[in-house]
Amino acid sequence: MLLRWLAPLTFVALTLFSAGAGGAGVPPVRMPIRIVDVRGAASILQRGAAVLDARDAASFAQGHLPGAQMYAWQAFTGEGAARGRLKADPRALAQQVAALGVDGGRPTLVYGSGAGGWGEEGHAAWMLALLGHPDVALLDGGFTAWKSAGRPVVTSHARAALGRFDARWRDDLVARKADLGAVRAQVIDVRSGLEFRGATPYGEARGGHIAGGAAHRLAHPARRARPAGAVIAGAAPAGRRGHRPQPGDHHLLHLRRAKRHGGGGPRLAGRRLGA
Repeated sequence: MLLRWLAPLTFVALTLFSAGAGGAGVPPVRMPIRIVDVRGAASILQRGAAVLDARDAASFAQGHLPGAQMYAWQAFTGEGAARGRLKADPRALAQQVAALGVDGGRPTLVYGSGAGGWGEEGHAAWMLALLGHPDVALLDGGFTAWKSAGRPVVTSHARAALGRFDARWRDDLVARKADLGAVRAQVIDVRSGLEFRGATPYGEARGGHIAGGAAHRLAHPARRARPAGAVIAGAAPAGRRGHRPQPGDHHLLHLRRAKRHGGGGPRLAGRRLGA
């Protein structure tokens, strides 16, 4: 299952994101996550959105978006060998994010550091989608883009009002081993090139990559989302069975952890590829 570690500190996660025409036997998937620029984020804030800051505590204390609540991905996973797996009870997860002000009746804006970080904001957006949130926005370029645009930044913090959010688990967003055999399925490996070639710099129990996987980064060096066409073209050389990836394909993302790479881009790949 999604976020199930194959062994402690090994690579994880096959996440099914795309839709459109799709392969036989796999229904279309609608992702509730959208990428927004600074102007779009400001518009969402005016609509009373909940705001989640996925950076570390020190960065949050130095300045954050008005109304933001700190989101620590570790708080939503298990302990020990279960680190990296979401907690088993979706209702408990929903209660945790509701305590951060997340409400199913209004949008949630998620952001990270932008040029730095490991894409923790992607974990937040992805988890909200799995829990059935209907409207999640991810700020392209993160806090760096917001601050560079001269938008308001605050250091004060007040606890958000409790939101109302009931979990409606989106099992259609979870990829399992059987999905590797699906028609027109493409595995996109977004780890580093060294990891793809077998290195284990983070203590993984196993090196290498899933057979047929395509090594590809989904963000620019500045951690901005790449255009859909560039993602498709980059995945093409290693397509399974010689197939050139198309917008209607089913793309399975292979990550080491729940928060790699490129400022949350992996969690939105299906959306960016035409889902």
